[in-house]
Amino acid sequence: MSFSVSYPEGAISLRTDRVSKEDALRQERTAQEILRRFENQPGVILADEVGMGKTFVALAVASSIALERPEDGPVIVMVPPSLKQKWPKDWCVFFEKCLDHKQCAHLDAAVADSGVALLRLLDDPADKRKEIIFLTHGALDRSLTDEWIKLAVIRRALLRRTSFENIRRALPRFAGSLLRKQEIDRKDPELWCKLLDTPPDNWRPLITRAGVMIDDDPVPSMLIDVMDDLDLESVRVALQRLPQRTSDTVGERLQDVRRELAKSLSALWKVWLKKTRFTSPLLVFDEAHHLKNPTQLSSLFIEEGAKEDSEAVSRGPLAGVFSRMLFLTATPFQLGHHELINVLSRFEGINWNSPDAPDGGNDTFKAQITQLETALGDAQKTSIQLERVWGRLSATDLRTPDGRQLTPEQWWEDVSTREEAGIEVYERFTQCQQKMRAAETLLKPWVIRHLKPRLLPARSDTSPRNRREVLIGASIRHDKATNGDTGLEVSGESLLPFLLAVRAQIALVSRASDGVPKRAVFAEGLASSYEAYLETRRGKAEVDDDDTPSIQPMSDNWQVNWYLQNLDTVLPAQDEEIRAQHPKLAATIERAIKLWWDGEKSLIFCHYRATGKALRRYISRGLEQQILDRAAGVLQVKDAEAARVELDKLADQFFDTDRPLRKLAQNALHDVVAEYPTLSEQCGEHIVDIGLRFLRTPSFLIRYFPLDHSDPLSALIEAFEKGDNSGLTVKGRIREFCRFLAERCVEDERVEYLGALRKIQTGTYRRDAKDEDDDTDDVRYLPNVRLANGEVSNEARRRLMLAFNTPFFPEILIASSVLAEGVDLHLDCRFIIHHDLCWNPSMIEQRTGRVDRIGCKAEQAYAPIHVYLPFVTATQDEKMFRVVRDRERWFSVIMGEKYSLDESSTETISARIVFPEEAARGLAFDLSVA
Repeated sequence: MSFSVSYPEGAISLRTDRVSKEDALRQERTAQEILRRFENQPGVILADEVGMGKTFVALAVASSIALERPEDGPVIVMVPPSLKQKWPKDWCVFFEKCLDHKQCAHLDAAVADSGVALLRLLDDPADKRKEIIFLTHGALDRSLTDEWIKLAVIRRALLRRTSFENIRRALPRFAGSLLRKQEIDRKDPELWCKLLDTPPDNWRPLITRAGVMIDDDPVPSMLIDVMDDLDLESVRVALQRLPQRTSDTVGERLQDVRRELAKSLSALWKVWLKKTRFTSPLLVFDEAHHLKNPTQLSSLFIEEGAKEDSEAVSRGPLAGVFSRMLFLTATPFQLGHHELINVLSRFEGINWNSPDAPDGGNDTFKAQITQLETALGDAQKTSIQLERVWGRLSATDLRTPDGRQLTPEQWWEDVSTREEAGIEVYERFTQCQQKMRAAETLLKPWVIRHLKPRLLPARSDTSPRNRREVLIGASIRHDKATNGDTGLEVSGESLLPFLLAVRAQIALVSRASDGVPKRAVFAEGLASSYEAYLETRRGKAEVDDDDTPSIQPMSDNWQVNWYLQNLDTVLPAQDEEIRAQHPKLAATIERAIKLWWDGEKSLIFCHYRATGKALRRYISRGLEQQILDRAAGVLQVKDAEAARVELDKLADQFFDTDRPLRKLAQNALHDVVAEYPTLSEQCGEHIVDIGLRFLRTPSFLIRYFPLDHSDPLSALIEAFEKGDNSGLTVKGRIREFCRFLAERCVEDERVEYLGALRKIQTGTYRRDAKDEDDDTDDVRYLPNVRLANGEVSNEARRRLMLAFNTPFFPEILIASSVLAEGVDLHLDCRFIIHHDLCWNPSMIEQRTGRVDRIGCKAEQAYAPIHVYLPFVTATQDEKMFRVVRDRERWFSVIMGEKYSLDESSTETISARIVFPEEAARGLAFDLSVA
């Protein structure tokens, strides 16, 4: 019997109005191929690029298996804590949009955030059991906190123990305090005695009769079934401390017992959970790269103390539970080949004893993985040899015999005819390519990966367009590619600080030979903003990146410190106007404001919290000044304050129910909503109210409303039809939002989107200590510009993300890495600025993936996503850009490249000739599904 599951064409369809037909067909082919591979292999890694719909492919696979093999138990989907809300929401959308409700109405899902919650769901009777369970990473590693289960353990520890009879008699008196369930003492003090006299599988009626409401059996049967196998001696030892009578010190003594009991139960729980066994046809594991090394997560599949190699025998709590495994990750080649093998080896944890286990059993699987590991190792050896030979090339080697300088791409076109250096490079390339193709053949059954197309989905009425336009360095000022990769120039008062930073970096590099490698964090901070530099000098720069090393102490080298001390003295002090002229900060501010005037939203990523706060402050201030200056000119009033008064008067007309302008605006919005009759009346009213709040803002009036028009009503009609830089009108964007709510959202999504928009700030306001981050300075901010970093609560970040995904406020979102993964920001934005680069190219791709996703604004407008990579020329910034670009080219060639961030190492890489893109593509794996 094989694990044969067919894709139910009539029951599941990914061809919805949420994605293009081409994307839907690719997703369906991928789901079908995964099911086909499951017939005779234990697992598959789905590694599509960011934003290509891995979640929906995984849900299609999970639903197919749940429909065909219901008797095998529920499908388990393990997700990172940061995505524990996203997956269930996506399931709701998938259920409503992709499943035939006649055939799939019984499919249901639930969330478990602890081992107890999981076991309770598994314990449900067949007619109530969930087919899919979302389990958060780390849920099975959490300590036992459930008080009913603790009581069951205590009861079992004391059962038939005559020497503990006095403790058994005293326990009901103190159980409420010991287990922190004092409400039972108030409702039915006798309940404790009843529970201790009754087996746990009969507790529920007793508890409910006492007036305590519980939704499920207090102790799952799986735990009861193996309780007799537990060694409870440590629990008995802890209980010996239990007081026999009340006294002045009883509170302290109970605290002591509670603490000792927690220690014993913590160790006991891991053993107990491991002894419980259940079956599941499939494990879907998101962010599977977390399984690359020995961790709590990987220990779910690997026996504690087992070797991290192909001989590791899976004996964790989830070992032998699943028939098949599907792992998801967007960054498989960020792993070294040994780490990728470790991830694949987790497939060894399936149930090899089941009748539908893959042919050949575990031994055949291990032999296949060993063969693959050897092939990947050979490929990496040849790629490293190629990299070393390539690294020896200089600009001189890229010249023609007549002295003409070639670009790396031009040189590569005819590399086989070059002189000796070129011949060696080409030979190494050929060797590497052969080994990569051999490894690809062995890897392809295990990993599926699709890359985003370079062009936007084809349209019959226009020529093909690039999906992305990458604008490097100084291109951010002109919004078009410049010749070469010219950076932003440093001049004026900024010149001396940057010059001193460069000298300090040179001093750090010179110390590398003394065995003192240092990373010039101060130079990275200075390249970001003057504010960030000051934070690095204090040694406490606040960042949100998980993999960022802590700020290193300043060098004890007198020469480095001399330069930095002088840099401190020439740095712009408290004058914010001067600080805002920082070369890269000024360029980002200028571009964000220019995009805003063009009607476009922009997403700005920065590494340092200090930079994010500075950007928000300066963009908000500059934007407000430009709004009022322009209004003063158009309205012909004397100054900005007078312009503010006039704009407020006009805005009031949108809220005065007796004014024709409000009625016209209201009717126009109602007409748009009426195009989508599936929207409820209440939903429609919310959209109209939100639209009116947006229309009355100075932001809307100054950009769209012709203030000098003689007829305000005609002016409003004209404003509705004014387009943004993408060619989408105000009315069209609101219409698209209504269509999104009506056709692409489920009810919970609609409620969440409209709830976020109703709460979002739209008026100019002053900050106070209760705002989303902890700045308390009295600063006027525009609501157009918002900040989302680690200091902002999860709820506020979620609200900002949802609102940014609409035509309304905010319009400029400044974010740190907290919005770099698992977040959709693509519906109304196609401009992203990587103000701060990252040494890791995959992080930049993750950030860009926030706006480059299926169904993004770029596809709707048929206009490319603009990705800005600004850097300051001849500084640490330029070095970082060149290192990132170099690594990006080698990223999928040398898997899991280990690199150092000290000055000497990055200096060497930044000086290297860039590997041609065509050569990199020639070596990359093709793991797509035909």
